[in-house]
Amino acid sequence: MYPYEFRDKPAAVLSFAGSVFRAVALALLAVSLLAALPLTATRVARRISEVVSLAGEDARSAHVRVLGAPEAAALDAIRRTIPADGEYLLLDGGEEWQGSTYWVRFELAPRRARYVGRLSEMAGPARRPWSLPAGPRWVVIAFPHRSALLDRDDFLRRMEPGHGPG
Repeated sequence: MYPYEFRDKPAAVLSFAGSVFRAVALALLAVSLLAALPLTATRVARRISEVVSLAGEDARSAHVRVLGAPEAAALDAIRRTIPADGEYLLLDGGEEWQGSTYWVRFELAPRRARYVGRLSEMAGPARRPWSLPAGPRWVVIAFPHRSALLDRDDFLRRMEPGHGPG
């Protein structure tokens, strides 16, 4: 068909334009895939080497690798102290909201947590005189990279004006 013949056939013009558009789109897709292939292959190879190096790792080793040995040991000690059907008071020991209490609560499940608040807010003069809610004997303070377990009475003694928090 010659250009002057399209004047009378609009469907033919749309068909021709559509096929050109599809060809350009297919070419752009092929170029983008070819450009992304080396980076993707490098990332996949790196991930596979990481997985191979961790093959055969048991759950305890993975836990220590992710949390760090001191935090894993602290959580194990807390699990041994508080019975599985027990409960504890949970305080956020971080300077700002970092979600530490969520992770500690997850790690200590099925023990029941009763969130008390942030340690920094409890130490202020506006909170005196204050007391902990009745019930649990244990207080767990969730810091960003460690957890602390205190007996309720020991925690209250530490919070007295002369001692300061933590």
